[in-house]
Amino acid sequence: MKLSEFKQAGKPLPAEYRAWQVFGAGLENVGREGKPVTLPLREPTDNEVMVRVDALGLCLSDMKIIALGGNHPRLRGRDLANDPTVLGHECACTVVKAGKQWADRFHQGQRFIVQADIYYKGVNDAFGYMIPGGLAEYAYVDERVLDGDEGCYLLPVQDETGYSQAALAEPWACVEMSYDLTERLEPTGAAQLIVSDAPEALKAQLPNARVTGTDLAGLAEADTFDDIVLEGVTPALVEALGKRLNPKGNLYLLGAPKEDGKASLDVGGIHYQAKRVLGGGATLAEIAQANARNDLLPGGTSLFIGAGGPMGQMHVQRAIEKADGSKTVVVTDLDRGRLNHIVARFGDLAARRGVELVTLSPADFASQDEMNARIVELGGPEGYSDVVVLAPVPGLASFAVDLAAPRGFVNVFAGLAVGTVAPLTVSKLCQGVKVIGCSGSRISDLRKVLALAEAGQLDTNRSVAAIGGLDAAHHGLKAVKEAKYPGKTVIYTQIPELPLMSLEEVKEKLPEVGAKLSPEGGWTVAAETALLEKFAQ
Repeated sequence: MKLSEFKQAGKPLPAEYRAWQVFGAGLENVGREGKPVTLPLREPTDNEVMVRVDALGLCLSDMKIIALGGNHPRLRGRDLANDPTVLGHECACTVVKAGKQWADRFHQGQRFIVQADIYYKGVNDAFGYMIPGGLAEYAYVDERVLDGDEGCYLLPVQDETGYSQAALAEPWACVEMSYDLTERLEPTGAAQLIVSDAPEALKAQLPNARVTGTDLAGLAEADTFDDIVLEGVTPALVEALGKRLNPKGNLYLLGAPKEDGKASLDVGGIHYQAKRVLGGGATLAEIAQANARNDLLPGGTSLFIGAGGPMGQMHVQRAIEKADGSKTVVVTDLDRGRLNHIVARFGDLAARRGVELVTLSPADFASQDEMNARIVELGGPEGYSDVVVLAPVPGLASFAVDLAAPRGFVNVFAGLAVGTVAPLTVSKLCQGVKVIGCSGSRISDLRKVLALAEAGQLDTNRSVAAIGGLDAAHHGLKAVKEAKYPGKTVIYTQIPELPLMSLEEVKEKLPEVGAKLSPEGGWTVAAETALLEKFAQ
């Protein structure tokens, strides 16, 4: 079949299609006996649109569903044994048929990507979770996707855009959102507390706030607040008051600490509940100004800790490729091989953009102390302008704060469960080191990333490390679990029998496709075109 015909999705539809349904926890419950399930390909109902899945990125989040089964929070206790779902939310698709309700808006051959985080009448029904996802030859979407709380959750894709290029906009949107959080910097919460032994000036600014001295007299054990303003900072007070923050609450640290040390704070709450500890000034106005930045400092020095995996590599690429990105990018990982992959994929890009790229692994040093000393040295006398934590280890959050410069930005991208504490240096927080965390995305983030990719300002395909067909998805998920590949695995569901292979193997096994890889050995739209021309039916 010619590629132009494939793009139109006009071939006669089969009576059946195959999908990787999930029947419970564990890889053994994905499909049946390690193979996809065959299902009838029915006509879409009046309120549905049938789409052909073209490319799908595998994600570590898929493994969380496999690990938890119906106990996954987003599945809300769904009985997967009797009501299975289908994995896959990093999805590029083409419309095949529209039900009567949508026939005037959706037509055969239209291409889209899916915003996975879907809200309909206030309820979250994410694609690839409650809504069966894209690890299948075909999928059905209904009014939850087509007319949700934020409108249509399908974003149109240009004809010349690659399928993988489009599908990987979804994980990239998660990276983008972590640098574009809407932060509440001023105390505007409903429940406020002033902690000061001389609170008169603060009472004038926050007339409705409760007031207590630094002995916290009068506070009940259950009292919690949206805003806490602390004057007379000590580690013990920071730790005690951090436990009293509501979700989306702010703890303001005024001035320099009366004594230094570390406070154990809920870094899981920072990531998942948007709790913030803000310093950097002697007044609330100064603190708001000190914490206004939420993206990489233009021309700054950035450190990416544990960045050898797929999402870490995206963060590194963004810092290099961004028009006003970092001038120096330092990347650490336990696996030297993954760092070598980063150098191979991004080294020339960094050189062209005038960015110094440094990679560090324990294998490069006689001891961890020697490596840590080198990390500190590369940060310069003040420290790093930006530190991104990409491994879910509480101690790395502590390390990141210590390495950050005054008014530095610490992005705890790796999710740690709410209630996970890490000791953070109080004097650093008082200097305006801002700790944030997030790994989700909004439809606005996906739209922004897709626009950047289609404008040639972001190459999402640089993230690809392996490809495979629908039948290889089970092996692909196992590879994700075992961190076999340093980048993303993309499944081409319309090429069922394509075996799972790294891009290095593509050069050997599919030389006509390998010839179209980038000079750095990366996946390209041209390579994908050659693949589809060879195999698509």
